[in-house]
Amino acid sequence: MWKFRIIIFSSLLSFSFLFAGEMDILLEKLIKKGVLTKEEAKEIKEEVKKEKEKEKYSFLKDTKFSGDLRIRYQRDNIEGEPHRDRERFRGRFGFKTNIGENTEVGMRLATGVGEQTSTNQTFENAFSQKNIWIDRFYVKHRISDFGIIAGKMENPFYCTDMIWDSDINPEGIAFTYQKNNFFTNLGVFILDEFKSSTDDPMLYSFQIGYKGKIIERDFKIGFGLYLTDSLKNKKQDDISPNYKPKGNTLTSDGKYSYEYKPLSIPIEFTVFEVANKSFKLYGEYIRNIESGVSENEGYLIGFTFGKLKEKGDWEFGYNYRKIEGDATLAILSDSDINGGGTSLKGHKISFGYQVSKNSSFGITYFIGQPLSPRTDKRNTLQIDYLIKF
Repeated sequence: MWKFRIIIFSSLLSFSFLFAGEMDILLEKLIKKGVLTKEEAKEIKEEVKKEKEKEKYSFLKDTKFSGDLRIRYQRDNIEGEPHRDRERFRGRFGFKTNIGENTEVGMRLATGVGEQTSTNQTFENAFSQKNIWIDRFYVKHRISDFGIIAGKMENPFYCTDMIWDSDINPEGIAFTYQKNNFFTNLGVFILDEFKSSTDDPMLYSFQIGYKGKIIERDFKIGFGLYLTDSLKNKKQDDISPNYKPKGNTLTSDGKYSYEYKPLSIPIEFTVFEVANKSFKLYGEYIRNIESGVSENEGYLIGFTFGKLKEKGDWEFGYNYRKIEGDATLAILSDSDINGGGTSLKGHKISFGYQVSKNSSFGITYFIGQPLSPRTDKRNTLQIDYLIKF
C-alpha cells in the first residue's frame, strides 16, 4: 500500500496546479473506494501543501547574497584653500540568483548621493537619513562561450581607472565571449536620454584580449575602443548633473567640444612571487583618436605586491598617471585623484592589511597635480575600515 500511496502523492504533486477543491474531490473518491483511509488522505494533503510551499522559495537555493560596509576618514588638502576633513561611509547589499540553467538575475543597492563614480556618503546634516540607490540591476544569459547582459551591470571591460572609475556600473547591453585564453567584450550603453531630441548620447565599446601565461607567469592584455556618439554640443551638466569634473574641453555655455574615442591598451604581468605574495606590474595607455583633438593622450603605470585574502595578509600598491584633458571622458574616469576628471597627473600609494577573514584596514594617499588649463592642486588621504559579508 505504501508504494501506491507514494504514487498518489507524486501524481498530486505533479498536478499541483489543481485547485484545492478538485484535489479534495479526488481524495474523497479514493476514500470511498477504500484505497485510502481518512487519515492517509489528510497526510497526503499536508505533504502536498508543504511541497508547494517549498517550490515557492526553491530559487533561494541558487541565490547568493553579499554586501560590504566601509567606514572612511578622508582629508583633502587643496592648495590655496583650508583643508577639508570628512567622515564617510559606504554600504552595499545585493544578490545574484539563477532562474534557469543559463540565466542569472542580479541586483545591488548602495549608498551615495547619485554620482556615477562614488557610493560614499558623508556624515552630515544633523544625523539626517541617507539615500539608497539602485547600483546594479541586470539579467545575464549564457550560451556556451557567449554571454549577453542587459540592464545596469558590473563593468564587463578589463581596464584601469583612467577610463572607468571602479564604482561605475554602465547601463545598456553587453556581449561577451571567452574561449580558451582569449576574450571579447562589446557594449552599447546609453549616456543620457533627451525627450526633445532623437540624437541621444551613446557609448559604443569594443575590446579583445588575452589572459594566460608567458614564461610561466600570469599575463593579461587588452585592446579596446570606446566611442561616444552624439555627445558633441551636449551640455556636460545635463548628461552628468550630480558629478561635474574638470578637464574636458567645453564651450562657453558648457557644451562638449568633441566626441571621445579613446583607444585603450591595458596590461598586467606577474613578475615574481615571494612567500606566496605576487609582485604584479600593470599599466594602461589611452589615446583619443577623434580628429582635431590635441590634448588626447594618457598613461598609467604601477605595481601591487601581495593580496588581501586571509587573516594577516597585506598588500602594497603604487601607480603614477598622466591624463591630458581630452584623452577620455572625464565624467567616467577616476574621481579620487586631484578631485577627479582629466587634465591631471599624480601618484597613488596604498597599503592594506587583512584584520580578519571578513574585515580589512587600508590607507591610501593621492598626490595630485593639474595640467594646463587646470590650476587646482589636491592631495587626498583616505583611511578605511572595510567589512565584507
